[in-house]
Amino acid sequence: MRNLFHTTLAALSLGMALAAPASAQDHSAHAGHGAMADASAATSTGQTDVLTAGEITRVDARTGKLTIRHEEIKNLDMPPMTMVFALSSSAQSASFKAGDKVLFHAEDKDGSLIITRIQPAS
Repeated sequence: MRNLFHTTLAALSLGMALAAPASAQDHSAHAGHGAMADASAATSTGQTDVLTAGEITRVDARTGKLTIRHEEIKNLDMPPMTMVFALSSSAQSASFKAGDKVLFHAEDKDGSLIITRIQPAS
């Protein structure tokens, strides 16, 4: 009976953790979510031009960063979540506002996740 209680408690705890809303995390300073080790691996798999759909939830024009709720980022092997990205050109942040639906490409540049291409979703 005691094992059943602990198993049930563990299952409920896991369910609550999975149901909890994801908060935006600033991962622009590091990668490590299964990101490919080098650009040659990305090129050989043909994933260098993969665009990911997302919705901008916040624009920080001062730092040139966007918070994006995004689908799976296949070229970085990253699950859907909400996180902060740096832009390769911080001036681009002025072109976007919260609520904009976008397609973007992010890359691991020396341990930082950078959006190298972004466009409005059609």
